[in-house]
Amino acid sequence: MSGVLIRALRRVKIQSGRSWSQIIKTLIMLLKRVLGNDQVSELLRFIFLGTIVETGRVVGAKVVSTVNSFFLVKASFKQGELSYEWVSAYIDHHKVWNRSRTFRVVARNAEKMANRDLAISAVDGYPDAVYEPSNSEPELFHWRGKHWITISKDEKEGASSLTLQVWSRNRTVLDEFVQEARTFYRTSPQPPPKQDYDWSQSLIVGHFNQADFSYDWVLDYLQSENVMADANEFTISTKQTDAGWNREDVKQLVRYVPSSNTKQRLHWRDHWMQVEFVIGYEDGNGRTSGGSINIMLHSCDKAVLGQFIEAARVHYTHASISRVTVHLTDNYGSWARAVTKNRRAFSTLILPGGIKELLLADAKEFLASEEWYTFAGVPHRRGYLLYGEPGTGKSSTIHALAGELGLEIYFLSLAAPGIDDYTLGRLIRDTPSRCILLIEDIDCAFPSREEDDDDEPLLDAKENPIPKEPIPPRSQVTLAGLLNVLDSVASEEGRLTFATTNHIEQLDPALIRPGRMDLKIQYGLATTEQLEQMFDRFYPYSEEALPELGASIGCYFAPTTGERLSVEVLAGLAKAFAAAIPAGRYSIAQLQGYLLSSKNDPQGALAGVGAWMEAQEKEKREMGELKRRRRKEAALRRAAEAAADREVEAESENENANANGHIDEAVAGTTEVAATEQP
Repeated sequence: MSGVLIRALRRVKIQSGRSWSQIIKTLIMLLKRVLGNDQVSELLRFIFLGTIVETGRVVGAKVVSTVNSFFLVKASFKQGELSYEWVSAYIDHHKVWNRSRTFRVVARNAEKMANRDLAISAVDGYPDAVYEPSNSEPELFHWRGKHWITISKDEKEGASSLTLQVWSRNRTVLDEFVQEARTFYRTSPQPPPKQDYDWSQSLIVGHFNQADFSYDWVLDYLQSENVMADANEFTISTKQTDAGWNREDVKQLVRYVPSSNTKQRLHWRDHWMQVEFVIGYEDGNGRTSGGSINIMLHSCDKAVLGQFIEAARVHYTHASISRVTVHLTDNYGSWARAVTKNRRAFSTLILPGGIKELLLADAKEFLASEEWYTFAGVPHRRGYLLYGEPGTGKSSTIHALAGELGLEIYFLSLAAPGIDDYTLGRLIRDTPSRCILLIEDIDCAFPSREEDDDDEPLLDAKENPIPKEPIPPRSQVTLAGLLNVLDSVASEEGRLTFATTNHIEQLDPALIRPGRMDLKIQYGLATTEQLEQMFDRFYPYSEEALPELGASIGCYFAPTTGERLSVEVLAGLAKAFAAAIPAGRYSIAQLQGYLLSSKNDPQGALAGVGAWMEAQEKEKREMGELKRRRRKEAALRRAAEAAADREVEAESENENANANGHIDEAVAGTTEVAATEQP
């Protein structure tokens, strides 16, 4: 700029022809005239003062910034981070916001608030008015009585943030404040807020899928811990098998089941945890899958998750002592649901002498011999085949044995829809170790013979035997597929396989050979010994009545004299009852149904057994006659259909013969005409 001014002065000097001294004197005179103007003078004064003030402001701000950076420590906490929850809960506990003058009023449930002073509580069940601090209104917090902390809350883009400022030469005070807030949050009896799983970077999160056995452990454990009692969104269910939070109250007719994707809080062993139940989705085929339990532990130690899983497993195992869990399949070949049944005492099982003791001893010896099987290189599996008449106690034996051994039952019906060789293999591979795999009515997987093969064949009007209609297979499982899965190396070790059948003669020898079915036990109709044992079990003698069982169990009185029946009289009634019924004629299930009609009257049970047997024989004769009549009707229908088919075939043959005759005549006529026309 000075160069431009000098060049301009030179140009003036050349054009005016004046010397430099004359030009300078002219400029001084011009300047004096300008400064002599009051307005110009005032303007220059303001410019000078403004320059001084601005310089002072900049210097002052620089000094304040330097002092703040040296003595003031600032920290911010953004919502969505775990540290925000520490500080927020700590501030609420010390009621810092209670002194604020600006609030935002919202509707909340004040019972779940830590700072009840910020709510107008009511007892009418309607949401309460709750005061929340307004944004950008800082508050002073005199922490520990010696440190002043400025706290301000701000909200941007839907997320809140807290800013703390502490006067200190270093961040020691802030470190102590944050650490104390963290400790308070971790040990507070108030549940933490429900959070998304974005915290998985700092907290341990476990996902338990419904298809895995750990899902059952965790589900049962959480029910016992009443984790769902804090829920406020429910699905109402009348199914007693649903996992409702009031499941322990047997008088409840409905269950309050938390809705899918709702988050519940639970305090477990000094750790807060958040539990989310995800209900499986149903696809276009009506199959439900994708269910899970998601758990967020307020800890970053993986060992805590391991401890929780182990506690759930132990609880599940311990609970299995008093019950038996039966797993069932769905229509698509998957283990879909489980039902629990009360454990049946093994002593109540009524079998011929030595059978139940043999079964129990063999199963226990097998379960305790895992090391021997490994050493010998033999698959650690054991197969049992229970066969015999229906209702003789085959299924009851497995139920009682499962309760005695503390094993779960995986029930598999080969006739169930959707079960083929592939799904059968997957189901058996998915069974855990140390369980009972139950395949009932194993003979139904293959075409069965007629139930009355030994009957005389029916004859038609020409004394020709009427052919029997073949019975199609009731299952998509093949014999080769069943044999493969029983021998599969992919299945779990330590498994007890039980198969039941009413017709062992229909089974292929390869299916029941040792290695697949190692122990075969025949079940027959009730023996005299079983009859006496059943009577004793239905009418036991007790010195005192047991009203907690709902009746005077063990106290029976003669209807004529009113005297109590002694143990000797009951024993005599049992022997008389066993002697009155022919051995090997009725099943245990039939007799149990009869005794249930006189469960408090042993003398009446003995007196009425004769009439009951007559009714059973009459019903058997009527059922046999009905069966023969229906079989005859079916045979006659097949014979009529066969005769009609033969008539249709005969008519078709006649029509073909006539048509062929007409063709021959036409051909012959054509030949004669051709011969006549020749010269």
